[in-house]
Amino acid sequence: MVANSSEEKKGLDSYLKMPLVGGAVIGFAAALIQALLFAAGGPQAYGFCVACHSRDLINYVYNSLTGSNLFLAPFSANPVAAGTLPVLTIIGVLIGAVAAALLYKEFRVKKGDAKSYVVYGIGGILFMIFALCMGACPYRLALRIGYGDLVAVFGLIAIIVGIYIGIKIALKRMEA
Repeated sequence: MVANSSEEKKGLDSYLKMPLVGGAVIGFAAALIQALLFAAGGPQAYGFCVACHSRDLINYVYNSLTGSNLFLAPFSANPVAAGTLPVLTIIGVLIGAVAAALLYKEFRVKKGDAKSYVVYGIGGILFMIFALCMGACPYRLALRIGYGDLVAVFGLIAIIVGIYIGIKIALKRMEA
């Protein structure tokens, strides 16, 4: 039996692009990593969070350089894990994103004017501030909602409104 030209051999990459398979792989990996973190003494609500880990990385470096005592999450303050977990996650995300973009030939430098760089930078700073005020990542937000925290409910509403506004702005820019 000869395969049609439209039927190609499915590689691992094509299976991972399927939502069910990709979600199952990511879920299993996240559960495994969380189990390892919890076994190392980490709290259950400290998963992967760019806001928390960036804060811990910056605070750890600042504390190391100046001898101050800025806040670190309990897991990051652990002498065995201090500085290692936040550094590895944030740097790992950056290296992984660049490697994936290079591998799939999607890496390109976006050129813009000074105003676009300033707006993008201010947006990133505001995102981090609001994420840390809300209580950090959506995973922790879901846990807090489960415990009946009303601030987390308002945080979820703010996320939904922010996504809606962002989509509207992006669609307006695409039409122009």
